[in-house]
Amino acid sequence: MNMKQFKYALVLAEEKSVSRAAEELGISQPSLSQYIKKIEIEVNARLFDRSGNEVRLTDAGRAYIDAGRRILDIERQMVGMISDVNMNVTGSIIVGISPYRTVSVMPEVIRRFKDKYPGFKIVLEERTGNDLLEGTERGNFDFCITSASVDTKTLDVIEVMNEEVVLAVPAGLEKTSQIVPQRKYPAVDISVLSGADVITLAKGQLMQRLLDNACEEYGIKYRTSVCCTSIEAQLAMVRAGLGIALVPSGTDKLKSDGIFYYSIVQELPKRPIYAAYRKGQYLSKPMLYFIDVLKTLE
Repeated sequence: MNMKQFKYALVLAEEKSVSRAAEELGISQPSLSQYIKKIEIEVNARLFDRSGNEVRLTDAGRAYIDAGRRILDIERQMVGMISDVNMNVTGSIIVGISPYRTVSVMPEVIRRFKDKYPGFKIVLEERTGNDLLEGTERGNFDFCITSASVDTKTLDVIEVMNEEVVLAVPAGLEKTSQIVPQRKYPAVDISVLSGADVITLAKGQLMQRLLDNACEEYGIKYRTSVCCTSIEAQLAMVRAGLGIALVPSGTDKLKSDGIFYYSIVQELPKRPIYAAYRKGQYLSKPMLYFIDVLKTLE
């Protein structure tokens, strides 16, 4: 067995189609089928069930793919170590990240990273929520940037920033504010939420939990104007004048015309952001530098 065989089997497992997998790999369908047949002969087991509309893994196939991912991960870490020895002239970093942070954070991070490592390619794999953590555990990314709660039994974390929770208000609904030390913006009292039309997120999302916990603590009741599933949609609704919203302070790096931001007078919990990676994984110098750049953006 060789690395190419592991990679071909892994792509087929992910695509669930010989034609799509062959296209992704840049080879013909017969060539891919021959590779898979050769692997099955070598391991003396059927790895894929091709009887239905989709190609599915057998029990033996799942065991092979799990082992293959670990082997490919070891290979990638070895390449990272050798790359360090070779002065980090070229290479790639695969980052799992939410669509919101791709727009709000990554342009500045990558610009500064490229100043130091111009030969490196950055691959941004956009996911949300638990998909980021699951993808990191499976080895799909070198690391992910997440605000989700991380299981430190399987992942190591580096805290990169703490985002302040701020109020986004549409133009025309500006609030009377005051200066509060160590706040990013002029601040308003959290009571402005009382009776207000609020653009919310789906129940269970971190920012929504922060909003609901704060309102419960301060005895505030608001009206839900629109419920969204993403911060980008939330801001679009605020910009359209449909209500106000509690959002992470990093949203000010998105298109913010027509939106005013205010800090909150009360001390609300900040939103910690982590770089999460597989337990015990080797982080190359370029990866560590990438993470260090993130730390400077708070």
